[in-house]
Amino acid sequence: MNKACMITIILSTVIYSTFAYAGDQNTSDDAYSRCVDQTIEKWELGGINNAVVESCSNQTKVIYEKQIVKLLDQIKQQSAKYQQPERYKDIMKSQQLWKSYVDQECSNAGAYIGSPMYGFCPMTEYGKRVEQLQEYAGN
Repeated sequence: MNKACMITIILSTVIYSTFAYAGDQNTSDDAYSRCVDQTIEKWELGGINNAVVESCSNQTKVIYEKQIVKLLDQIKQQSAKYQQPERYKDIMKSQQLWKSYVDQECSNAGAYIGSPMYGFCPMTEYGKRVEQLQEYAGN
C-alpha cells in the first residue's frame, strides 16, 4: 500500500472517530462538530477537508486553552485557601512538561500522519488536559 493511500485511510479514521466520539461529549467537542457542520454548510462544501479540520481544530483549541487557564486559576486559589503551595507548584511543573510533550507529539503526528494533525492533535490533547485539570480541581 503506498504512503498516500495509507495516510488517507489513517486520516479518514481519525476524522470519523472524532465525529463518533463527539456524540458522547457535551462541551468543546460539540464546538468542533458544530464548527465543521457550519463551515461545510457556509462554504457549500461536499464534505470535510483539511482546511475545515485546521480551522475548526484551532477554534476549539482556543476554547480548551481558556478552560485550562480558568482551571489553573481555580487550582491556585484552592492551593492558597488550603495552604498547599506545593500542590499548585507541582501542577504548574506538570503543565510545562505536558506542553512540551504535546508540542513534540503533535509535531510527530503532523509529520507522519498528515498536515491536518498539526491542528487536530493539539485540540485533542488540550481536551484531555481539561479533563485532567477538572479532576484536580474537584469538578
